[in-house]
Amino acid sequence: MLAGVAVSDAPGQSGAEAPYTPVNRAIESSDLAPVLLPVDLWRGLDAASAEKWLAGPASRADLAPRSPALHQLWRRLLLSTAPPPAGQDAGQGKGQGTGKTGDDLLQVRLQTLYRSGLLSDIAEVLGKGGSADPTTRLWRARVDIHLGAREKGCQALAGPVEPQLPQPLRAEKQLLLGYCAAVAGDTAAAALSASLAREEGSEAELALSILGSLDGGVGQRPPLPGRVSLLDYRFLELMGPIDAAQVFKKAEPALLVALAQSSALDIKVQVAAAEAALRLNAMTPEAVAAVYRRVPDTVGRSGGTVSDAVLQRAQLLRAVEAAQAPERKVRIARTLLNEARRAGLHLQTAQMLAPGFSQLWPSSETATQAETIVETALAGGDLELARRWAESAANLQHWLALIDLADPQARQLRQSGLTYLNELAARGRLGAVPLHRLVTVLDALDITVPLRLWEAAGRIAQPAGGHLPETGVLGELTQAAQQKEAGRTILLVMRALGPDGPDGANVLALGDSVRALKRTGLDADARGLAVEALFGAWPRTSGN
Repeated sequence: MLAGVAVSDAPGQSGAEAPYTPVNRAIESSDLAPVLLPVDLWRGLDAASAEKWLAGPASRADLAPRSPALHQLWRRLLLSTAPPPAGQDAGQGKGQGTGKTGDDLLQVRLQTLYRSGLLSDIAEVLGKGGSADPTTRLWRARVDIHLGAREKGCQALAGPVEPQLPQPLRAEKQLLLGYCAAVAGDTAAAALSASLAREEGSEAELALSILGSLDGGVGQRPPLPGRVSLLDYRFLELMGPIDAAQVFKKAEPALLVALAQSSALDIKVQVAAAEAALRLNAMTPEAVAAVYRRVPDTVGRSGGTVSDAVLQRAQLLRAVEAAQAPERKVRIARTLLNEARRAGLHLQTAQMLAPGFSQLWPSSETATQAETIVETALAGGDLELARRWAESAANLQHWLALIDLADPQARQLRQSGLTYLNELAARGRLGAVPLHRLVTVLDALDITVPLRLWEAAGRIAQPAGGHLPETGVLGELTQAAQQKEAGRTILLVMRALGPDGPDGANVLALGDSVRALKRTGLDADARGLAVEALFGAWPRTSGN
């Protein structure tokens, strides 16, 4: 999400709608604070429906939205501490005799976070305290092993496999016990654990094959599956060095994060994995910037060509941060933004660059730098900085409309921005798609649409492309929003917008989604979707 609109869902930010007052503070991580969602988040969903919708299709490993705005809302849903929906046993260690233990919804949330590559968020959900619940202990152990803290994880696994664990979790614990035995050099115990894991129904063929081959000598490395998990990778490490470049091509989101954060790997693999994870929102722009900074500075401060296309954006970021003269810093940043747009990383890269311009002030000599700073400041959430620079140049006044759109405190767009929007529309500078998207989101947010914009949109056929959900979803979304069912609304918005989020959605689905979030009291999130839908196609004076 654009950081400037990812503030909160607090009362008083829902425009004309009555404020939705019951809220709770969910788990706060460094990039999601404050995190506020309604305390009755799951109203309108029973336990079975919530679990089904959260889990999504089993065939989709990359379940999380690719849209940064929608992904932040998705994370907040998964991290919320709101009470579980009706019909859900919220106790820990209950359900014995039914094949279930603990909070079933919690287990689905943890699995979903894992499939999204958000291992650090799993650690936040589990907390730092101890627990007598075997399911929670197993989750802590598996996360520690996945993150490379295998000694800590193996210590947590010590002891027999608890019979009250569901069969899939018993199988996984046997598998992890085999891993720990192999790490300790006890190949016989590792082979035994593999056999017991098979008896429990484990289908982790790569891991089972490796454990079975260790007893009696070094086995032959098995072929890679079509999708390589982080667990697969940890088992492959038992057999010696891995061709990480080959694994990268088949890596799931969690493995991409692990590859990006492993400084022992070739820097090209780290950067490629980091950018792939960024496209899936499994890593934040700040975390990817940290990976970029590991790249040797081969560009040079006086300019030069990038030696390797894989490292190009990383080297350009380093050059931006090394540049002392503001005009040079902005010029290199413009090149980086253009490259990032072609790579599908435009918004995230703009967020990455934003902190570097926070101390710059416009002057008579900075006219050529202004638009790049407006663009990055808006993406990074510094609306005051974005507005200051947009006001510094006459040809950038149309950005003020987008800045106001991002600001939850702005009920209407300021006249200065609207005047320039009208002129752009009259000259045909907005284009059919951004024009219809702009009119759609303004109307959905109950912001007055200027007559000339309505007229300009009316002269151009509404774009028919973009994702439209299956029949009935938009009607169900409207109903959920009218009843203020926040969790159900969020999940329906994800279905309505599709895998590419607001940027790839049909204007009808976009308008209904923005309107639904606003009606549910999630005004800041509605604005985030609206701005993201317009950001890439917004008119730029440079034509970029």
